[in-house]
Amino acid sequence: MSALSADRWRRLSPYLDHALGIGIEERAAWLASIRAEDATLAADLQTLLAEHAALDESGFLERTVPLPPHTSPTVSLAGQTLGAYRLLSRIGQGGMGSVWLGERCDGRYEGRAAIKLLNGGLIGHAAEDRFKREGSILARLRHPHIAQLVDAGVSHAGQPFLVLEYVEGQRIDHHCDQNTLGIDARLRLFLDVLEAVGQAHANLVVHRDIKPPNVLVTVDGQVKLLDFGIAKLLESDAASGLALAAGATALTREGGTALTPEFAAPEQVTGGAVTTATDVYALGVLLYLLLSGEHPAGPGVRSPAELLHAIVDTRPPRVSDAVVGMPVRTVTADTLAERAARRGTTPERLRRMLRGDLDTIVAKTLKKRAPERYGSVSALAEDLRRYLHHEPITARPDTLRYRTAKFVRRHVRGVATAGAVVVLLGGLIGFYTARLATERDRARLEAEKTAKVSELLTGLLTNADPYADKQEPTVRGVLDAAAARLPSELARQPELMAEMLPLLGRIYQRLGILDKAQPLLEEAVATGRRVLGPDHERLAYSLRELGVLRNERGDPAGAVPLIEESLAMQRRLLGSEHKEVAITLVELGRALMDQGLHARAEPLVREALATRRKLLGEEHRETATSLGDLAFVLREMGNLAEAESMFRQSFAITRKALGESHPNTTAALNNLALVVGARGQHAEAESLLRQCLAIEYRTLGKSHPSIATRLNNLSNAVREQGRYDEAASLIEEALRIAVPLLGRDHPLTATYRISLARLHLARHEPARAEAVLRQVLQVRQRVLRPRDWRIAMVKSLLGASLTALGRYDEAERLLVEAQGALTDIPGTQGNEAKATIARLVALYDAWGRPDKAAAYRALLPSCVDCSAGH
Repeated sequence: MSALSADRWRRLSPYLDHALGIGIEERAAWLASIRAEDATLAADLQTLLAEHAALDESGFLERTVPLPPHTSPTVSLAGQTLGAYRLLSRIGQGGMGSVWLGERCDGRYEGRAAIKLLNGGLIGHAAEDRFKREGSILARLRHPHIAQLVDAGVSHAGQPFLVLEYVEGQRIDHHCDQNTLGIDARLRLFLDVLEAVGQAHANLVVHRDIKPPNVLVTVDGQVKLLDFGIAKLLESDAASGLALAAGATALTREGGTALTPEFAAPEQVTGGAVTTATDVYALGVLLYLLLSGEHPAGPGVRSPAELLHAIVDTRPPRVSDAVVGMPVRTVTADTLAERAARRGTTPERLRRMLRGDLDTIVAKTLKKRAPERYGSVSALAEDLRRYLHHEPITARPDTLRYRTAKFVRRHVRGVATAGAVVVLLGGLIGFYTARLATERDRARLEAEKTAKVSELLTGLLTNADPYADKQEPTVRGVLDAAAARLPSELARQPELMAEMLPLLGRIYQRLGILDKAQPLLEEAVATGRRVLGPDHERLAYSLRELGVLRNERGDPAGAVPLIEESLAMQRRLLGSEHKEVAITLVELGRALMDQGLHARAEPLVREALATRRKLLGEEHRETATSLGDLAFVLREMGNLAEAESMFRQSFAITRKALGESHPNTTAALNNLALVVGARGQHAEAESLLRQCLAIEYRTLGKSHPSIATRLNNLSNAVREQGRYDEAASLIEEALRIAVPLLGRDHPLTATYRISLARLHLARHEPARAEAVLRQVLQVRQRVLRPRDWRIAMVKSLLGASLTALGRYDEAERLLVEAQGALTDIPGTQGNEAKATIARLVALYDAWGRPDKAAAYRALLPSCVDCSAGH
């Protein structure tokens, strides 16, 4: 066709992009609908599509598409080099240009990237400005959920290109459907999308093209937001907070018409102001699609006029109605059933899940007037989190009836008994208040009081599933009510308060609600000191539990004095040969080990084992547990042979006492496999882990947190044998299980991501390792103390990744920080310290600083098994 003007090309470009992204049959129907509205537009598109097909047959860019003027001939790009990258194959095509898979070819490291090239025929036009703007926008955005800009440049032929992080993943909607993710899992994934968009908004960038193809999910469950090709930079001092009137700059005007109509906000198609609320609307369309499988405008081919009417004038059906084909059934019952099945339910059940809060949240995002939508992405995210926690959302009236309904919904499985327990708790407190006021024989009451309170709270604990939604367990409301009432109800009965506080705190701790547990346990210690005296069994219990909590929160140094005080008190009160003393010995040993003080921990754990052997016998399950504890200490000290012997004993006793299928037995088998692997016997470790998995598949099914742990460990064993593809499939499966069940920020999920990063390093994929490690580092820095060795380990691995990427300054900073936090001791932490020194040697060798490399190499006279890479 004849050369197009720039204005004509800008109008055609988004339609061409859409046409190239749909199937041939769907494309024909779509073109027919456009032809009915605008015959000229349809004819131009038909010609462009024909020319594109001809170019595909002859090899893309063997000659330039004759669209805008000033086109220069080109040659086939496959095999050509752009900067440090060799082009391998085309992976994407649009009206503005193409995206190619490239590999690093300068020898500094191995890695792949997505290389985006501007169509040569668009050089010198507004499209080139848009292309360059994308590069400048990506350069200012760094976030784990945004595909990163790696490099940019201009080819010898004058063709601009961007080198982007290569994201290997699925569209978010396809990922959710193929993995049969339920509604809550889809919402958690969507919250990651909101994080990425929120980061863009914080940098004054509106994406303007949020849609499923631009939101990918990687094999390890990470969301990646792509394609800022039509993103818009906002003025930081705009009067509206993050708004800029349409047409305010030439750059905005030139890029203003490029969009995907199905995900465009009303203001985009009518020429209104583009603000952050524009992205909120597109996010609402995406959320509607993820929840229901339906577009808000309904299914079927829509002409431009119909689509414009739907976007601007038509209120979409409630998302809960869409899943059952209401208000007008436009899809078959089989299709509705299939969509619900992909969400793990039926249409009617799905409708009940979506009805109410999710209807309200989605409707607010899709308001026609921008001011009526959520004021920010963070506000939308907050309401979704409130929904997940069964708390009242901000988008609807906060009526008493509504708040009450949310409380009942929050405890749907236990609400019938919760009322009875609250009444029982109130009656119990009242009973003891009256009895203590009149009872002269307090000693006789003490045993009855302790037994009753322990019976009540132990019952609550037993009913709580540790793998249920940890933020809202079945008895959470009962515990919150009890904790809230204690100060007023028991203000005059401090003895009973001293009984209740540590038990409630321990239950919160067991459920993982550490922020709630800590003040209760601190108050338990303070109350115990005040009312029970310096030596009391309950005070000793409170001290130990507070110490355990502090250790769990990454403060082992603060934990040790508390547990030591508890141990001394228990020895005075109970004697050294007591089961409670054995428990405290083990907890003190763990806190010391977490500081790397294994030599101090070993005699404590040995004493606990001796006590249990004497009190319980050699074949008791608790004796087996102590054998495992001692084996763990020995493994960390580097005494692998004795550790293996202890783990074998622990496994044999546990299997005999509890049977092959008991969780304690499979845990013991897993521990044995780990120490066998640590001794370099990776094939045997693999065999033991496969036995463990076979048992737990039968007893737990294929989607359980324990299964994810075993898969992670098996992946590591397989990786050590050089079978990287198999290791990748195993760790990916572990993450597919863990992320929906435990959440992205759970410590175990972070552990599995580290295994994935180690695999990337072993496969010489440092850019992919970096992306994974940055997310893990962000999580660990949020939940652990700054100098915790687990943070240092991630920094060390990240430093290795950056060394391979040639970013030496940043790698040096991270590696030096890591070395400073790691102590040169035996075991896991000691190996990490040695590995970090080896990575510093590798860094300075690559950097051309032989003196520094030699200095660190001298610290490794006999270092074995401390690879600089992984």
